[in-house]
Amino acid sequence: MQSFHTKDDVFKRFGNPDIKRMADSTEIWIYNHDVSGKTTLALAKNQPVNDTTHTSTAIPSNIYVNFIFDRTGNIIGYKSNGVDLSYTKKISAITNILNVLGAVAIVAVVIGIDAYSNGDFSF
Repeated sequence: MQSFHTKDDVFKRFGNPDIKRMADSTEIWIYNHDVSGKTTLALAKNQPVNDTTHTSTAIPSNIYVNFIFDRTGNIIGYKSNGVDLSYTKKISAITNILNVLGAVAIVAVVIGIDAYSNGDFSF
């Protein structure tokens, strides 16, 4: 959440808000769904759940993110509940291969220096 500074930052990540409110000199953008991107299910008021033995009502969870902006569009606060915005940075296969090759090169240089300084041979 700390990486968002302006309305544009929030819009690029979350898109249009579900609700926009004006309060005094601030604007509040409200996202009332799972904004993590991990599911595509939006919250419903009350959805009936039917099975063969009984009927019940699913109570939606309280998942939201609110951003508060000043008059110039800068974020002055936010509030969230039930939202996981963490992500895992994927490392490419090429990066892994280069890391292994670098480690092998370092080990080869260290062994070569040790063999040269402690051996009976010279180049």
